[in-house]
Amino acid sequence: MSVLRVVLLAAGLSMLIGGVARAAPVGALKQYRLPTADSAPRYITNGSDGNRWFTESSEFLPAAIGRITPSGTVTEFGPACPFCILNDIAQGPGGILYYTSNDPILGRITTSGDILDPVQMPRTDAVAGNLAVHGNDVWITDFNADNLWRYDVTTAQFTEFDVPEPGDVAVDAAGTVWFTATLDEAIARLDSQTGAVTETPAGGTPRQIAVAPDGTIWFTRRFTPQAVGRLDPATNAVTEFPLTGVGPEGIAASPDGSVWFTQTTNGNIARITSDGVSTESKVVKGSEPFGITVEADDDPWYAMMSANKIAELQLR
Repeated sequence: MSVLRVVLLAAGLSMLIGGVARAAPVGALKQYRLPTADSAPRYITNGSDGNRWFTESSEFLPAAIGRITPSGTVTEFGPACPFCILNDIAQGPGGILYYTSNDPILGRITTSGDILDPVQMPRTDAVAGNLAVHGNDVWITDFNADNLWRYDVTTAQFTEFDVPEPGDVAVDAAGTVWFTATLDEAIARLDSQTGAVTETPAGGTPRQIAVAPDGTIWFTRRFTPQAVGRLDPATNAVTEFPLTGVGPEGIAASPDGSVWFTQTTNGNIARITSDGVSTESKVVKGSEPFGITVEADDDPWYAMMSANKIAELQLR
């Protein structure tokens, strides 16, 4: 599907710089080592079964999907795909989780741990990237082309949208699709009916994206200038909260209205509120936290790629 691009420049955009006020580390950090050494856990999501599910992204081991229970019991399922490197994972309808790799497929695993036949993507040169699920639609970024894909689980049909190089994707409660336009250094909104794209400059290259309960769009900028940013869809105003040397990467909204993000360089995670108050967890040097999710009780779980662990921050 062709794309109509609208870029919101200074007339429709205000870029605000917010201060970040930091508090002392909070919560009790629980770390769970994975059974397979050097498995490199990457992305993590909440399963409909009440567990956390994650991808293991090692280049040297058979690809596996992991499940961790609230009490910390880990089970690995694989191989998830032959000779592939896993990327993202998201819970879909009907008790099926979807995952991506560097192959042109959309992987599937049930919450019982049964790996289903993957769904072949329409283009053999596609490299399935990050995921978002809304209703019966699975949205997929394509790392090898300027495309977003929508997969309808009820019809098993793909729809291709031609968009400026997408990095990460999220869908808000109304079904509006948002993505990071990496080369354009923007946060973009897709009209899935017309294919039109509206971009709002992000002040740098955005990495990952999340939708907060109030509908605001949050994103990380891992490389210079490092920051966490917030886009208000009602006004197109972007507020950025500058960071230094922490390497913000994964980001996830909490039910309490705050947002958590991983700090890969620093070795911990941080919570930020809409007014810029930041609270950090304990630092684990060299752990390289990457993907993050927040469960219903507001406790964040995240993947420590280099430490080969899944971590939970217990706030209460």
